[in-house]
Amino acid sequence: MPELDLGLVVQYEYRWHRRKDAPTADKDHPACVVATFRKKSQDDTEPGSELDQYVVYLPISHSPPSDDQVGIKLSDHAKRKAGLDSAPQWLLISECNIDLWPQDLRNLPRQPGRFHYGHLPPSEFRRIRDAFVERYQAKKVLQVRRY
Repeated sequence: MPELDLGLVVQYEYRWHRRKDAPTADKDHPACVVATFRKKSQDDTEPGSELDQYVVYLPISHSPPSDDQVGIKLSDHAKRKAGLDSAPQWLLISECNIDLWPQDLRNLPRQPGRFHYGHLPPSEFRRIRDAFVERYQAKKVLQVRRY
């Protein structure tokens, strides 16, 4: 299991907002860990119990953003550092999944037991994170809560 870090790129069962009520995602996607937080489980009433780890994922796609989506095209350098292929790719900042860690991680294609590609370079991650936070604070991010 990869160590949870900001900027980590994993293979994840990303559920698009347009399919938020579907029982499963239509396919797995690379996704970037943009934020993490801890909180008590909703059904946990024990004082002093351990907090659950949650993750905010942003999807990465080979398809350019549609008219109702906002995405940032990844540089060749970022794709190499993150372990992604060289085809054009966009990291979408107009929607996210929020999930328990490490729930719904998936094996990389043809790499059983490996769930992560790599990390975005720090400068590229900060640019993406800042753009996402700006949209999030303006309430312009569609969220799918998976827990």
